[in-house]
Amino acid sequence: MATVRRVVLITGVNGYIASHTAAAFLRAGFAVRGTVRTRTPALVQTLERTLEPYHDGDRLEVVELPDIGAKGAFDRAVESLCFPASGWFGVVDSP
Repeated sequence: MATVRRVVLITGVNGYIASHTAAAFLRAGFAVRGTVRTRTPALVQTLERTLEPYHDGDRLEVVELPDIGAKGAFDRAVESLCFPASGWFGVVDSP
């Protein structure tokens, strides 16, 4: 039986609160896909170095998301994060 990789998406992962949130999820065994407005080698290196104590090197992915309001902005970020077997589909409307 294959092991299911649990992935969490954290927007603005280079921010103070989000980076601490990422560390908590990494400590709990999750993989983290984090978004940043501009993905540069220096930024990725800093995030990897900062979060290194909490993961084994293959559970952190950084995705560029320059404009969260743009149509399809999250397409790349949520790629492969949908699980049809969960039974949840659709959009939740605000009350």
